[in-house]
Amino acid sequence: MIDIVTELANKTGLSPEQTKKALGALLGLVKSHVPAEQFTRLSEAVPGTDEMMAAAQADSGSSGGVLSAVAGMAGKLFGGGDACTALAEKLEKSGLSADQIKTFLPHALEFLKSKLPSDVAEKLGALLPAEAPAV
Repeated sequence: MIDIVTELANKTGLSPEQTKKALGALLGLVKSHVPAEQFTRLSEAVPGTDEMMAAAQADSGSSGGVLSAVAGMAGKLFGGGDACTALAEKLEKSGLSADQIKTFLPHALEFLKSKLPSDVAEKLGALLPAEAPAV
C-alpha cells in the first residue's frame, strides 16, 4: 500500500482507509490553495495522490450531527476560516471524530510541508498551522 498512508495510520491510530480518505481531503484543500505547478510537484512526491483525493471525494454522504462541533473544533485549533470549515466537513464525512481529526492534522501537515517548497509550505501553514494549541 502507499507508504505515507501506513505511516500516518500508525502515528494516528486511524485505519489505513480512514487515513487515505483524510489525506485525500487534505490534499484536495492544498490543491485548491497552491499554484498548479507546485501541486504537481507535490503529487509527484506523494505516491497515490489522485487515488487518495478520489477516495475523499467518494464520501459525499450527509453530514452527521457532529459536523458543527468538528468544524468549530478545527476553527479553534487552526484559527478558523473557510479552509478549516471545508476541511473539517470533509474529514467528518470520511468518518473521523473530532479527536481523530485533532490527532491526524498535525502529522499530515508535517508530512506535506516536508514535500513542498518552503514558500508553499508557509502558505499551507498560514491556512492550517501544524502546531495546534491545547484544547
